[in-house]
Amino acid sequence: MVSCDHLVRTFAARAGTVAALDDVSFRVERGEFVAIHGASGSGKSTLLLTLGGMLRPTSGAVSIDGRDLYSLSAGARTRFRASTIGFVFQLFHLVPYLDVRQNILAGVPRPDADARARVDRLIEELGLGPRAESLPSTLSAGERQRVALARALAKQPPLILADEPTGNLDPVNAGVVFRRLADYQRAGGTVLVVTHGNDAAPYATRTLRLDHGRLAARLTTEVL
Repeated sequence: MVSCDHLVRTFAARAGTVAALDDVSFRVERGEFVAIHGASGSGKSTLLLTLGGMLRPTSGAVSIDGRDLYSLSAGARTRFRASTIGFVFQLFHLVPYLDVRQNILAGVPRPDADARARVDRLIEELGLGPRAESLPSTLSAGERQRVALARALAKQPPLILADEPTGNLDPVNAGVVFRRLADYQRAGGTVLVVTHGNDAAPYATRTLRLDHGRLAARLTTEVL
């Protein structure tokens, strides 16, 4: 499903060149729930943006379903990303002038009647029914994250990438998010989560550790 080979991503800094990713290679098979754990500054967000086709690596390759992301043109990569990947961001990235239902529908290219019905089901399943017509500014952090999760799920992508999806949430709301991602994985989807804590480990089929841009030599497997 996802393959990254010898990824390197460097940035220019006042003190010299900094390697946010340093020769990172791993595979995620279809139907896995992989959690990548690492401290702040370990390169987690850089890795996720690179895997999502939004940040070109300095060197190395990323493939999803056999497609080399960075051999595609910018337009083709955007279209591939829209059809294949659902993103869940720590800072939500909701459209401020759209209500809950509209924000979720915004994640679905060309929504038809089936998609609208699916969005309505997600709204109810995630406890957002009473807030369906509310703007993001009126929602709690937990509600906004559930909207962001519903937006990612609504288009039924083969792959979900989640960047610290519970970093701003209390344990109850964090559990809601991870259980829903685990449900998606058990239904056949593929999930890759980056997080600074261990809260994803009980839900993941496999946990990797990123340390200063490099994957730790020892990998830990979690069995649900």
